[in-house]
Amino acid sequence: MYKITILIPFYNERGNIIRQLEDLIITIKKNQKCYFHIVLVDDASTDSSCLEVEKFIKENDKSMFTLIKHKKNLGKSAAIQSAFEVIKADFVIFMDGDYQDDPKDISVFVEKILLGYQVVIGNQEKNPKLIKKIAAYIYKKLLNYFLKININTPSPQFFAIKFEYIKNIKLKKNDHRYLVIISLYNNVKYIEVDVSYFNRIYGKSKFSDFKIFGAFFETINLIYRLKKQNHKK
Repeated sequence: MYKITILIPFYNERGNIIRQLEDLIITIKKNQKCYFHIVLVDDASTDSSCLEVEKFIKENDKSMFTLIKHKKNLGKSAAIQSAFEVIKADFVIFMDGDYQDDPKDISVFVEKILLGYQVVIGNQEKNPKLIKKIAAYIYKKLLNYFLKININTPSPQFFAIKFEYIKNIKLKKNDHRYLVIISLYNNVKYIEVDVSYFNRIYGKSKFSDFKIFGAFFETINLIYRLKKQNHKK
């Protein structure tokens, strides 16, 4: 049986994170085909999120959880890097802590993992602003032209990856956005699946339109890094 870690970094997700964990527990308890562990990383929340998570863990099976607490806000890539240092699993399923990913879709990921896929990408139907649509179009064109990677969602928020492909990566700022691309560039067996997307109920999104411009330069840098890495092999 595969060991699967569900990784959830969060920052100020009061009102969202506990509802997500409640539904997540229900889902994984129904699935007897894999062993599950949940790793949560609190990136120095300033609301009551972490306290609520600690209380939830105490009231449930503590052995199912690992909670990492950052003393200061370091960003999502750093939160994921902290988790990599403690994860011992065959696969990692990545979820945000804002309850916009449906825990029930974990079953879809498990189904594809059991069929032999090494990367499972969750495609979510969203209605982004025009500027995000344009940025996504350019992003996909760059990846297709330079790396020969052509997928619907190059930077998903809900996805699964065989841990051996990413566990030794030293993540730079915002590298969490490119874990799927890094894996696919190594010719892994992958599949895209349709998953649900919930509108945020509490709190505000941590993503701003300003970050889109920085992402363009990050993409160019990523392509250069991957090409350079491939050249050394």
